[in-house]
Amino acid sequence: MRPLVTLALACLSGAIASGPTHAQSTDEVTFERLLREGTSARQAGRVDEAIAALSRATTLKPADVDTRLQLGLALFAKGRFDEAGAAFRKVLATSPDYDDASAGLVRVALATKDLDGAERELAALKQRSPSDPDVKALDLQLTAARKPAPVGEPQLRSSADASPRPDAPRSETPKLDPPNTESRRLFVEGQAARKAGRFDVAIARFSKVVALNPDDVDAQVELGLALVTRQRFAEARAAFLKALGKAPTYGDARLGLARIAFYEKRPAEAAREVGILLAREPKNREARDLQAQIARATADLAAAAEKAARDREAQRIEQAKKQAQAAERRSTDQARALRKAGKFAAAEAIYRTLLRAHPRDADLLVSAGSMAAFQGKTRFADARRDFEAAEAINPDSDDAILGLARVDLYEGKLDEAEPRIARVLARRPGNTEAKALSARVVLARGEPAEAEVMFRELRTSLPEDTDILLGLGDSLRGTLQDDAARLVYRDAAAVDPASAEIKARVAQGIRPRWRLDLDGSLSSLTRSGADWQEGSAHLGYALNERTTISGGIEVTNRFKILNTLLDARIDHRWSDSWTSYLRVGGSPDAVYRPIVFAEAGGTLRVSKGEGGFGATLLTLDSGYAKYLATEVETASPGIRQYFLDGRLWVSGKVIGILANSQVTTRAPDGLAFVRDRLDKFGGYSVRVDSMPMDRLTLFVGWADAPDTSDGRVIPTQALYGGAVYDIDETISVKVSAAHEDRVKSYDRTSVNVGLTTRF
Repeated sequence: MRPLVTLALACLSGAIASGPTHAQSTDEVTFERLLREGTSARQAGRVDEAIAALSRATTLKPADVDTRLQLGLALFAKGRFDEAGAAFRKVLATSPDYDDASAGLVRVALATKDLDGAERELAALKQRSPSDPDVKALDLQLTAARKPAPVGEPQLRSSADASPRPDAPRSETPKLDPPNTESRRLFVEGQAARKAGRFDVAIARFSKVVALNPDDVDAQVELGLALVTRQRFAEARAAFLKALGKAPTYGDARLGLARIAFYEKRPAEAAREVGILLAREPKNREARDLQAQIARATADLAAAAEKAARDREAQRIEQAKKQAQAAERRSTDQARALRKAGKFAAAEAIYRTLLRAHPRDADLLVSAGSMAAFQGKTRFADARRDFEAAEAINPDSDDAILGLARVDLYEGKLDEAEPRIARVLARRPGNTEAKALSARVVLARGEPAEAEVMFRELRTSLPEDTDILLGLGDSLRGTLQDDAARLVYRDAAAVDPASAEIKARVAQGIRPRWRLDLDGSLSSLTRSGADWQEGSAHLGYALNERTTISGGIEVTNRFKILNTLLDARIDHRWSDSWTSYLRVGGSPDAVYRPIVFAEAGGTLRVSKGEGGFGATLLTLDSGYAKYLATEVETASPGIRQYFLDGRLWVSGKVIGILANSQVTTRAPDGLAFVRDRLDKFGGYSVRVDSMPMDRLTLFVGWADAPDTSDGRVIPTQALYGGAVYDIDETISVKVSAAHEDRVKSYDRTSVNVGLTTRF
């Protein structure tokens, strides 16, 4: 018989659940839960709840004898003796030597007054376990049921070591203590209560027994068993130790200590106690079972410790990874904020730091390249290198390809940007960034109206995309719709109020489209010539950001003769490096001013400059003018070089003139006739402009070239200079003076003043 089976089932489920287990099916998990709940409920006296749980458990595992035994004990505690007996018989049908089931049948027989049946079952038990204390207790109960127990009945012993061995000689049987009727009654009641699962009652009875007779080792062991079911391990251990103090070879007490150590997860101590017991009782089945459980638990604990170590290391690695990712996210967010604030160098530094940890991260390369590109032309090469590296890592990276296209756009390589954009759109026609960049290329080609249409179409699908809003605003400014552009910029600022780029756009002034230039001069001539007075007014209108038209009138009083000159002009900027103009006009009352004239010219930037040298421009001016007696053709190629970031520039040109004049000659016979005479003239001019202040421009120049202003071609040397001062963004004043030394003619000294207003 196994007196500690009930104790094991009560506590072992908690110990097993705490360790690592193999993968279980849903039914296995449910079975273990029901067994645990049913056993706990029976121990707590909730018999109906125990019967329900254990009945469900037996349906899941009908062959599990321990579960069916627990069901039988619960049914017995409920008084359902027939069902309890059936449960015990099913256990014995599978495990004929299951002593607890046989003891259960004895108790059922005693409860139903079937004393003969109890005696038959008890005889089989006594034959298998003659020294088991439970068997002795049942024998006493059967004897008591047949007749009252005698007063001098001997005390019980609860272990094979405290009771005579079945094969021991009679002379070795220890003598029993004098009888004590009260302690015997309490002992029997305690055993019955413990077997029925009424552990609190059992503890109370056995406590009284040991109080009456402290030397009763059986009562101490029974008390320890009852205390263990309530997990009062410290008190149970004390009881077992007291028993061992009286009977050092008491096996059940030693086994109880081993189980307590096992339940408290001290496998080494449990193994030591079991080892002591098995050294004396090598065939003790309960000790061997517990030893196997301890071995499994030790292995499970080792596996659990190893798994816990692996889990801790994995958690440490995962935590470190999460911390690194969180730090990188914070860095990325910081870089994004710096980018919005226009602090591109600081944002790039963060991306470069992240690239040291992730050198093959294409997205980081694109971000770093974008920051480099935003810092201006000195960083375009670095940006291109980053975008090319990102494309090499991920050839399908749209961001890398579009980044290269954006650098092409910044560098004016529009023919290279367009194929890259087309490559992305061919693969992903709905890529809005590529469409927006395509519109930017159109805008860079000088077609703001077409770009505006493209950006408006994009805005319908992405109304809050700031890049698209900025592109639309820039297109509107390209057609000089500055008021409308400002409204669009403000829409972008509402989406991203922290962006420095957007703030700069909003802060742009409304550019006037009209310009009025008023000029007047007074000239003094030598050789008693009358003074000259001249005045002009010109009004210009900007059709768009690239094209301006203007017209004007000039009235001159020379030689006491008034002439009026009318003209019209158109200026156009074909690209960032090429501009041209065309001017035509004439004088309806021409005397010394041209009857008609036409002028054309332009500039071509051949170098953007580097270091202290700025841009280099080639210039060309040409013209044709028809006077009363002369036709003049001019061509003046030149060059302009900028220095000091555009604050100083020097201009020079070569001037060539062809004059076709009609002259009257007289023949020797006195006959007069008219003939054409073609004269060629040449010269040069040099001019220096500087900006010592943001609003002040000074200039000085020297020319040694023919002058045709009054219909005659006269070689002239001229020195001139002046200043232009911008009062504000709309009004400028200018003043200049010049002295001309005309060959074989008069000298001229002039003073000129002017006013320019923009509106």
